[in-house]
Amino acid sequence: MLEIEDKKALYVVLEGMDASGKSTQAKMLADFLSSQGFRVLLFAEPTDSVVGRFLKEKMLKSGKYSPETVALCFAADRLIFRDEKLLETLKTHDVVISDRNYYSSLVYQSVMGLDYHWVKEINRFAVKPDIAFIIDISVDEYMRRKGNTKIIFENEEFQREVREMYLKLPELLINDNIVVLDGNKSVEELHEEIKKKVVAML
Repeated sequence: MLEIEDKKALYVVLEGMDASGKSTQAKMLADFLSSQGFRVLLFAEPTDSVVGRFLKEKMLKSGKYSPETVALCFAADRLIFRDEKLLETLKTHDVVISDRNYYSSLVYQSVMGLDYHWVKEINRFAVKPDIAFIIDISVDEYMRRKGNTKIIFENEEFQREVREMYLKLPELLINDNIVVLDGNKSVEELHEEIKKKVVAML
């Protein structure tokens, strides 16, 4: 993965299964850091690029696209955002927080049946974060939380494999700073854990 030598910002990623609470934690972290005077950018994948909007508005709801197409679109969206905003922001801001990153591609597209190493290869130019938090919840908890959201990744067995793959990432990516958190803790407890680690790095 790409490391930016002259970057200023701390790059933080929040990851996990759907309904794990990562989006809530990403926003809470961004709000806290902003309140402390840090210049913060918070964004989510898929982004608002042309490819990202297609992913959100059509591809992830239809289920008719091949795993290869989905994987390549996620990789393309990631690099478009990198070129249009991320690289520059990493040089001007204090903290950049991403709600999902290439870890999601490694997990979801692998579970969709693609070769892990191929997915990793097409994402090799994604920017490597300084720290990634994986919020881990059980599949039973996922089923309880998911509500009526209709996306192609929502079924129980798929999410079971997703969880297993997320928990393998620290071993597969030994050079990445990946922290697995217990998503069954309260929102406030998780926020305190994340905040403590990030502030220490700042």
